[in-house]
Amino acid sequence: MEVKIILDKKAELKDHVLVEGFPGIGLVGTIAAGYLVEKRKMIPIGHIYSDAFPPMTSIHNGRPYFPARIYKDPNANFCVLMAEFVVPSNAVHMISNEILRFIKDQKIRQVVSLAGMTSAKEDEKRGIYGIASNDEMAAYLKLKKVPLINEGVTTGVSGVLIAQCAVENFPAMSLLVESKSGEPDPRAASDLLKKLENVIGLKVDTADLLSEAGRIEAQMGKMMEQVKKGKRVYARSEKAGEVPMYQ
Repeated sequence: MEVKIILDKKAELKDHVLVEGFPGIGLVGTIAAGYLVEKRKMIPIGHIYSDAFPPMTSIHNGRPYFPARIYKDPNANFCVLMAEFVVPSNAVHMISNEILRFIKDQKIRQVVSLAGMTSAKEDEKRGIYGIASNDEMAAYLKLKKVPLINEGVTTGVSGVLIAQCAVENFPAMSLLVESKSGEPDPRAASDLLKKLENVIGLKVDTADLLSEAGRIEAQMGKMMEQVKKGKRVYARSEKAGEVPMYQ
């Protein structure tokens, strides 16, 4: 299996903070990262390639994009790494390893992962919690009044990456917001972005995210269903010995 992060454009990322958003509970990471990219007019500078990824291309505003991409903020030392599909479980560790290699090679100074977590509470108020890779990050989250998760499990790329950063003593944190697990949750993503501004100073107006929550829920739900359908069609075609040209 091959996994690599490819920079399509020359970019200086030294001392940047990398914000990572991959699909998970409520698709919170992907929604929040995508909104940051759009509203701060970030520039696409690269993508993640792996032969373990589903055979798909994302289309945005009439242009094709790799479904896992990296963007650079033109006005501040931030970059965003995001994906629009659920990473196959057999590729998670290799992708996390490649991300850690990339951030060390590029001299990125900190990683912040955005994700959702299930909640047992019935009310609408969403708690936001943190995981820290080392004591320095834990103290910083406490300073910002982010409760730390003391016991539990975190999964996917974000979960493995924070563990790898802990082993390397690399500064990293995960911010997790309580979310509805079965459907896209832009409202939870909005809450998370507000907390992100407080924690690392990355400012974005979330008014559009809230006002268009219904449309975003439908759009993200449709996109994920298309990914699932495409994978099923492709798998059937491969089994039959023919690969479809268009979906």
